[in-house]
Amino acid sequence: MKIRDRSFNDIISELKNIGRMAKRYLGAIIIFTVLSLLSTVFGILTSLVSQSLIDFVTNSAQNDAILKFDNIYAIAGAVVAFTVFRIVFGAFNNRISEKIRIKVNTEMTAEIFDEFICSEWEYSSAFSSGDILNRFNADVSSVAGSVLGIFPSFVSKAFQFAAAFAVILYYDATMALIALISIPLSLVCSRFLMKKMHTYARELRKVGSKLMTFNSDALLNMQYLKSFGLVSVFCSKLRKIQREYIKLNLDYNKFSIIVTSVMSFLTQMLTYVCFGWGVYRLWTGAISIGTLVLFIQLYSMLSSSFSSLIGIVPTVINAVAASERLTEIRTLPKDDTLDAPDVIDFFERAKNKAIEVELGGVTFKYKDENECALENISFSGKTGDFIALTGPSGEGKTTILRLLLSLIRPCSGDTSVKCAELGERIALSPSTRRFFSYVPQKNTMFSDTLAENMRLVKPDASDDEIKDALKTACAYDFIMKEKDNIYCRVGDGGTGFSEGQMQRLSIARALLRDAPIVLFDEATSALDIETEKKVLSNLADWGKNKICIFTTHRASVFDVCNKAYSVTDSSCALTMSKDG
Repeated sequence: MKIRDRSFNDIISELKNIGRMAKRYLGAIIIFTVLSLLSTVFGILTSLVSQSLIDFVTNSAQNDAILKFDNIYAIAGAVVAFTVFRIVFGAFNNRISEKIRIKVNTEMTAEIFDEFICSEWEYSSAFSSGDILNRFNADVSSVAGSVLGIFPSFVSKAFQFAAAFAVILYYDATMALIALISIPLSLVCSRFLMKKMHTYARELRKVGSKLMTFNSDALLNMQYLKSFGLVSVFCSKLRKIQREYIKLNLDYNKFSIIVTSVMSFLTQMLTYVCFGWGVYRLWTGAISIGTLVLFIQLYSMLSSSFSSLIGIVPTVINAVAASERLTEIRTLPKDDTLDAPDVIDFFERAKNKAIEVELGGVTFKYKDENECALENISFSGKTGDFIALTGPSGEGKTTILRLLLSLIRPCSGDTSVKCAELGERIALSPSTRRFFSYVPQKNTMFSDTLAENMRLVKPDASDDEIKDALKTACAYDFIMKEKDNIYCRVGDGGTGFSEGQMQRLSIARALLRDAPIVLFDEATSALDIETEKKVLSNLADWGKNKICIFTTHRASVFDVCNKAYSVTDSSCALTMSKDG
């Protein structure tokens, strides 16, 4: 079958990807396939035994059954035995397939999660959370199901078709020929179906991601929606997206019904033809009643197995559409951590020594922007420095922090951390993030206990170390008022704490990491003046052997800084230095 569209090549490419995944579970797939084949064999044997039973009971003089028995008890025993075997193997087959499906689904989800989380920030941040969740769930489930289902289903149904056809051919070549007429009709329909279904599958997944993104955003911003009286607006928006989703599903359903109805009508007509031919053969005495019943059973088996083979097409198309979306994640550029051994070695040897971080002649442009966010900037800080990055919003302050963290890569220029005492310099990379601690603008606490949130950055931190960090960040007092102290729960989005409290908790976590360079991105913007002064005073004492870099609009931050850079119009200029 050939489709004159590039989507056919896409389908083949994604099927190869699915095939590569299937190799990991080859043993399980073989077991599942064998069980399916055994179930088919018992089905054929049950039909043959039924033929013998009917001929035996009707005392047919023309008993040409393949399976012959001497008495009714042997036939009845065989019927019961094969039926029991079918039920047992069916149940065992279902159990095995479910265990494999769960295993494949969970392992694949973990793999896709790893691929996404290890991709470069600039590329991964282009995906909405709802879209990613939809890919992690719906798309992974579809592909995982196909890994287990496509090959075993194809083999078992093909075997069922071949076995049923062989038995029919053994008895009557004309009947076999009539049965084969359905094949070209089905192939013509499947040729038309593939491209159309592929389009529907992709569009349905896009709308599904859009719907999940909307729900995720709405739930995360409930306070905002209620505060601005936007509940009814968002309820209306949800229904608009739902109508789009419903329309697309119903269009697909209408298309499927039309195709299925046509196929069912043609299949039913062929069934009547086969039945008529069988009745004619019985009337002429060419076959027995048992053989006629066998014909009917086998034709039904033949028809259903071929329909199942054709029915694999939608499964394949859905899996291909899902696999394409997962491939988009797999092919995202990944963080380069090949230098990790050298960075770890340098980090260990540079401990408790003075270091310097530097950007030299750096130019950077975001991939979807026309203009440079930063152009030929230079910036440096050494141990003991408290540095303020000031300037209007959107001029590049946070971009400098992203460059330091290697979340983005400069288009040109050098970025490095060096140790004069060791006489060594190493380029900034994802591996050098171990030199940094970071307080972002937004709340980044997770739904867990406060202690577990804190230990994300230092898993072996003691309770006393956590409390010390909380004291430095002026968060100790309000946490000690909580029922479970540092083991109190932090709700979704920091529920239960004010914005200022969440900032102080984020600062405490950054301090607990005890990295030589700490980045504060508008980290005190939600604090009142007195609390901010206390936090900054504590930081000044705590960070004497650190490099602390602040992006800020607050004048109070300057009191603890010995350097200040103005970031504006894509440039970075030193405007204050209290050195020497």
